[in-house]
Amino acid sequence: RTRLYLFRFCNSFTLIFPLYVAMFVDIGLSPTQISLCLTAWSVTTFLCQTFAGAAADRWSRRLVLAFGQVAFTGCFALWWAFPNFVGIFAGLVLWGLKSASTQGVFEALVYDELKAEGLAEDYLNVIGRARAVDSLGFLASAIGAAALTRYGYGPAIAGSLAAAVVGVFAALALPAAPKAVASDPIGYWRRLSLGLGEVRRRPAVLAVLVFAACVATVGPGLQEYWPVYGRGVGLGLPAISLIVCGQYIVEAVANLTAWRLRGLHAGWFFGAYAVMGLFLSAAAAVWAAPMMALLILYSGGMRLMDAVFEGRLQALIPTETRATIGAVKGLCTQIGMTSLFTLIGAVAQAASYRAAFGVIGALVILIGAGWLAGGWLRQKPSAA
Repeated sequence: RTRLYLFRFCNSFTLIFPLYVAMFVDIGLSPTQISLCLTAWSVTTFLCQTFAGAAADRWSRRLVLAFGQVAFTGCFALWWAFPNFVGIFAGLVLWGLKSASTQGVFEALVYDELKAEGLAEDYLNVIGRARAVDSLGFLASAIGAAALTRYGYGPAIAGSLAAAVVGVFAALALPAAPKAVASDPIGYWRRLSLGLGEVRRRPAVLAVLVFAACVATVGPGLQEYWPVYGRGVGLGLPAISLIVCGQYIVEAVANLTAWRLRGLHAGWFFGAYAVMGLFLSAAAAVWAAPMMALLILYSGGMRLMDAVFEGRLQALIPTETRATIGAVKGLCTQIGMTSLFTLIGAVAQAASYRAAFGVIGALVILIGAGWLAGGWLRQKPSAA
């Protein structure tokens, strides 16, 4: 398990991450340009993730993970050499390749390693710890960023590049999970089709996958903008970094405790999703530094739901299409994130980031209420 956790730490220890959207603002990118750059990351992930998952099922999961880390190094090299719109845009395309090569693939590797050892029931506990290590990596990044901001963004970018290089070797050191698909049977496109068909044929898988994608869209997707909120309410970079530290601590706790809530009825999570929307709406309405505490709680709540529903999804899908279906979840998430970034950019360009946060908060409330109402309506006939 140590190698799994080491990889997750290297994957998340990115010194520029807590402040990179603030960096985009400071180098003069407009809301529309920032939206285009984040959309470049999202669309690249969207286009490549299903193929990366299928390749991981067909060949080697750890090699796919290592390829993603190589692309990550290219992102920071571009940002170091070309700190402008073109360099940022191209770097986020490479970051998208890294995300496509990691999301779903790592989870599939972990689950099948445990399954091979007869410990599949430990998956949620192990993945919760891995995600807690993620949060610790982000926490270390935020602490490091707070110390380095006095020297500008350059040292943080250089440190991120060095960590990505270490991440390549950490990926290659991962255990070789049992091959999901033998080398000679069905072809790549046929197996990809089978994985997508598995989602369509099984309503339970589809329902869990779609809600998990809804959580990932407005959870990790939206928190990219927390530094912009901090800038908007007048905070400096060190203060923003410390607030991001608090966010990662709460996320680590959420990931570590998610397994204790795995048995809760889905309705509780649908209601919690709507409450997270209330937190975001309140932060937008008041628009003051103390309200960033609500954004921290929002991030923790979304992380907890993400971990629980990831565990439920893994328990429902077969080994031979595990990474493929995990990538389908990522595909749905990227569709949502692309829409999210486009909406935020349009509203912020036309009005303000404050207005954009308010609009997204209202949407989160509506989506949570819709899931809650839908679950109640599905149960009502059986109660009669």
